[in-house]
Amino acid sequence: MILFVFVSFSCKEKVVKNTDVKKPLNVVLVLTDDQGGHLSALGTKGINTPNADSLAKNGVMFTNAFAVVPSCSPSRGSIMTGMYPHANGHWRNTFTPKLSEGDKEFTRESSTIDKVGVHEYIQTLPELLHENGYFTAITQKFHMSPPWKFPYSSRNAIQNNPKEFKNVISSFIDEAGDQPFFFQANIAPPHRNLDTHMEEFPEFLPNKDSIVVPEYLPDTAAMREDLAKYYGSVQLADACTGSIIEILREKGLLENTLIIFTSDQGEPYQRAKASPYYAGLHVPYIASGPGVEKNKVSNALISHIDIMPTVLDYLNIDIPETVQGNSLIPIFSGTTDKVSNRNYVFGEHNSHGPNRAEHYPSRVIFDGRFYYIQNLMHDKTYELPADLMVEDGWGNGSYQATLDAKESHSTQYKLLKQLESGRPFEELYDIENDPGQLVNLAGKKQYSEVKRKLKKALEKWRVETGDLADDPLEIKTRQTKE
Repeated sequence: MILFVFVSFSCKEKVVKNTDVKKPLNVVLVLTDDQGGHLSALGTKGINTPNADSLAKNGVMFTNAFAVVPSCSPSRGSIMTGMYPHANGHWRNTFTPKLSEGDKEFTRESSTIDKVGVHEYIQTLPELLHENGYFTAITQKFHMSPPWKFPYSSRNAIQNNPKEFKNVISSFIDEAGDQPFFFQANIAPPHRNLDTHMEEFPEFLPNKDSIVVPEYLPDTAAMREDLAKYYGSVQLADACTGSIIEILREKGLLENTLIIFTSDQGEPYQRAKASPYYAGLHVPYIASGPGVEKNKVSNALISHIDIMPTVLDYLNIDIPETVQGNSLIPIFSGTTDKVSNRNYVFGEHNSHGPNRAEHYPSRVIFDGRFYYIQNLMHDKTYELPADLMVEDGWGNGSYQATLDAKESHSTQYKLLKQLESGRPFEELYDIENDPGQLVNLAGKKQYSEVKRKLKKALEKWRVETGDLADDPLEIKTRQTKE
């Protein structure tokens, strides 16, 4: 089967498809869980991700891709609405049904309904695709609220088994029949418990001496042991991705399917996940499919709020006015090298879970080099989520490894303690020269103009996107009353 694709030269126009093709374009969003910008194609040492690397050779790989929030539920909510969490109402992790539960649990009669979730008036990506005749399916976990705003045609709780992933995606394709499809292929690794992944699939565990320890973590034997499991889980996620690609190829659908590979947030470590730092928001992002340039590396600043408008633009479906992101089709096609009128990407953190101890609102702006953070309630103490601290159950060895390195790696120890209590209102980092964000430049005179410019742009963004309160609980209350 031959597919002819003509790509527009305007973001407002759509990908034009040959009307003689019986099967329209499909989309598969591969979403790993808690994976930072770590791929062998991105230069990560000590690991091998051949499937993502192959996808990059056949498409566009972005080096400056960012989630808008470093927590699972609000990140997925932002992807499925094209909006920032403070704007769509889904600002923290929520209690939601499991994918293994019955259909009733995904309706208004569900027994698991969180008071926090996407506002009713906002159209989600699954809703729009359903209205336009697409078969939609989701794997691994739901974790979005309220459940009826995400009406997937089929669900499967498959977690981390590459062979089973192939079977599940195959069954989705069979269920879709003649309908075009959208699959949200969530993959469990490298979310903790990392021990579980490596016990089931030890062949993916790399040599701990071959990996590179991020600068914000202490380079000790205990930390390397934990990180090896993380990188091994990244390799396992890559194998699952390969199985998805393989079944698409076997069924003759790879040639008319857009694949977007990314992660919901950064790596599962302190000062990454559930915090506003670079490692918590920077994610891998690869796009491959009809109309997408091959073997291209892009440094464009892109955000997860761009996924929904990109998918809709690609499928020739109108983009709702509520969407705050941009279509990336012009970059995919090679029409332009950057997102129109974008000089910054923005991010936020509000609260990981409903526990007020985990509540610590922050805002982020990044211009490609300088990374500026405002901690809106900086005098508040912060409790890390359990999976970032607890060894029993979550298998986290990194927290204790950092505490044990107090004397040998005092900088990394102090960064951890500052995370919990003592962060300043403003933080500024030069990512080009300080990727680990070890030195806060906010108080240095020579960077005052950089800080002023970023601060002004951040404040403008907050006003334009309706982020008018330091506490998202105030925003939620106001919007509910309205």
